[in-house]
Amino acid sequence: MTGSAVDQSIIWSDDFLIGIEELDYEHRCLIEDINKLYRELREHVDMGRAKVTLGTIYSRIQSHFALEENVMVSHKYAHYAQHKSEHDHLLDEYTERMTKFDRNPNLEDQKAIEDILRQWIVDHILTSDKKMSLMITSEKRT
Repeated sequence: MTGSAVDQSIIWSDDFLIGIEELDYEHRCLIEDINKLYRELREHVDMGRAKVTLGTIYSRIQSHFALEENVMVSHKYAHYAQHKSEHDHLLDEYTERMTKFDRNPNLEDQKAIEDILRQWIVDHILTSDKKMSLMITSEKRT
């Protein structure tokens, strides 16, 4: 396998901050868990540990999405349905790949999991979450 864990790691940046403290905290924790998974997969540690980390990430994503959706509902976020649909799609995609990888660990599913997680961080947080946060925080100021 090419690339090191460092090459694959997601480096935390203030660009990931969306301005909602509890969601920012969870985003940071998720990035730490994702980087842990990358290290475990790249260093070929005991597959049992990697599977536990996959489950931890799944639980954290579920919990995070529930909190984020609660924030959106409580602020009557106009784009809630679309945002929730992104959450559902991402969680379904992750669940499918995680289940396949759990049954038969292979490079294709490993790469797909890494891509799904990276896409979530880069695309979802930096676009959808930022948009949601801007709308919610601007409403608070008015």
